[in-house]
Amino acid sequence: MTAFMRIAFTALACLMIAVTSAMSADAHPRKEAETEISYNENANRVEIIHRYRIHDSESTLHRVHGDTSLSIMTDPRAQALFGEYVESRFSISHNGQALPLELVGGEIEDGFVWIYQTTPEMPADGLYVMRSNELMDVHQDQTNIVHVRLHGLNETLIFTRSTPWATFRLDGSDTY
Repeated sequence: MTAFMRIAFTALACLMIAVTSAMSADAHPRKEAETEISYNENANRVEIIHRYRIHDSESTLHRVHGDTSLSIMTDPRAQALFGEYVESRFSISHNGQALPLELVGGEIEDGFVWIYQTTPEMPADGLYVMRSNELMDVHQDQTNIVHVRLHGLNETLIFTRSTPWATFRLDGSDTY
């Protein structure tokens, strides 16, 4: 094999790897959702903003409700069911008492379902326990990433099927 043929063969192999990698990334995106928790001074409330991929949300609704006709894109009933689903699988407690999370609403934008919740101000002292297992009952490889930005704390918590709960403090103290 000539040097030119080896170079051409190597270039072709690299191109094939790049193309198949890109195709597989599009076909099977990672199962991730993100949530941000921050204080809104204007509303004097803590805002909880969840972001889920539409496809993952719909497949979860189909499985949980046994109805493949549910469409988050077009059906207000499906949208409400998904909001209720999120409410049932995301929670925060402070010193053993559940925080009152209020579902404010949701919207569809750029391929994502956004769910909005609020709660009264969260004190800086005490121990918090958070559960975030949305979509995990359907998608085994689901990862939920929660960013907590309160009282000067900027912490990211990662939730998976094996770790659907996390403890944290807002005063910077260790949780253990």
